[in-house]
Amino acid sequence: MKILRISLCNLASLGGEHTVDFTRAPLLTSGLFSISGQTGSGKSTLLDALCLALYNNTPRLETVVGAEKIPDANNGLGQEDSRTLVRRGAAEAYAEVS
Repeated sequence: MKILRISLCNLASLGGEHTVDFTRAPLLTSGLFSISGQTGSGKSTLLDALCLALYNNTPRLETVVGAEKIPDANNGLGQEDSRTLVRRGAAEAYAEVS
């Protein structure tokens, strides 16, 4: 499988709609690239979107063996629930891969 595009909306630190299109320059012509930026700029969120779109789960949310499941005080979801990645205050969110 070759990933052509990652699209996401209102996930974690990235509010609004965002698309990374690997079929257009400069990513099309780059053999190798890095995902880099300041803390909170959305690097992990981009990878979370990829995992959510493919597996409806992300390694960030996997529970540690023996860890206690603590519900979020604001929404009643457990810490392992993928819906906790929806940006606070957002009515909807999505992650798509094509």
